[in-house]
Amino acid sequence: MNNNNTDYLTGLLGTGEFIRECERIVADKSRKFVFITNDISNFKYVNDLYSMEEGDRFIEGMARFFFIDNPKCLAACRTGCDQFRGIFDMTGMTQEEEIERVISMNEEFERRMSEKYPNVFFHVYTGVYFVEDNDTDVRAAIDKAHIAKKFSKGKFDIKCKVYNPEDFKTQTDQMAAVNTFLRACDNDGILVYLQPKYSVSKDCVVGAEALVRLDDGEGGIIPPARFIPTLEATGMIGKLDEIMIENVFKLQRKWLDEGYTSFPVSVNISPLMFAKEDFVEMLLGMQKKYNVPPSYVELEVLESTVTDAVDSVVKSIDELRAYGFKVSVDDFGSGYSSLNQIASIPADIIKLDRVFARNGLSHEKGRKVVKALIQMLHDVGFKVVFEGIETETECNMAYFYGCDLIQGYFYSKPIPAKEFEEKYLA
Repeated sequence: MNNNNTDYLTGLLGTGEFIRECERIVADKSRKFVFITNDISNFKYVNDLYSMEEGDRFIEGMARFFFIDNPKCLAACRTGCDQFRGIFDMTGMTQEEEIERVISMNEEFERRMSEKYPNVFFHVYTGVYFVEDNDTDVRAAIDKAHIAKKFSKGKFDIKCKVYNPEDFKTQTDQMAAVNTFLRACDNDGILVYLQPKYSVSKDCVVGAEALVRLDDGEGGIIPPARFIPTLEATGMIGKLDEIMIENVFKLQRKWLDEGYTSFPVSVNISPLMFAKEDFVEMLLGMQKKYNVPPSYVELEVLESTVTDAVDSVVKSIDELRAYGFKVSVDDFGSGYSSLNQIASIPADIIKLDRVFARNGLSHEKGRKVVKALIQMLHDVGFKVVFEGIETETECNMAYFYGCDLIQGYFYSKPIPAKEFEEKYLA
């Protein structure tokens, strides 16, 4: 790829020449323009399944279809293997008409390529930015189209994405959240908070859930709602999982060394982490490193992780349970599990979602459902934890219905690990 002249494969402009040409084009205020960026899903499989030469022909065909043979295209460049940017003349067209044109071309290209390469699934990702009269910075305008495209990645139901100023704010917020998280990683700012689990039959605390908070470096604490969604969206949630798992092992080792009578602490595991090939090996390595009984570390997974689990995830869960780790299903009831799945869930503990406390315990029919559900879960061998208990009335009903453990603000909000030790261990 020659950034100054032309692309060796497609003949499109190099990046630098494309920028200069766009600056010349948008100077004409008598016409309306739109910047469009696109790439395509699964292009690598054309190379893998059909040959590198065929992959080159695919890229040449894509360049020709969308840009070279398109009379609306005024200039274009290829910025990566299958990534293109172009400026189009939309004089006399509305934005809605332009979007329809783009979607129509995308669908036609996907159809043609699917016929030619039937072993590959294709989806064109497209970002659109409509040039405004006061736009003078071409690079910024192109970046806006690129930002729009990024927000469509992995979402096959989006035919094309038009730039929205909120997209930029979202991207900026995500970048700030990632930077804060990375600083916390480097400065021991990943904090473990614990929320106790209270035994109904023993009338005491017998466990806890480890929950994460970030030290912002300025004396403040950042709640998970402000960074967890970003870590999930950027794929960095696995790094947090590893840190929290190790922190729980460290905490249990500390309690054992100091002579406390310890009990299980659960830690949330993302679906991404459970799907990793080396997850079991990593977890067993930490267990041996800290020499903590596996039963002291409970793995919490979302309901969807086990109900929609692929074979590799089920295999990992089965291996860890056989080794002595307990697995609990978090937020059970927040999804749509069918009754015939319950008995086959690969877990030891079911945590009823707080929606049952909010809605299920508030009327007679709901209470009957909750009571029957707890009885059914017991009958098939699960322990039951009721989450989100906040009032004495809710607590009494959970007790009456036979729940094993209760977790919620009625007993305690999540508190720092040191405070938890002083209150429940010492």
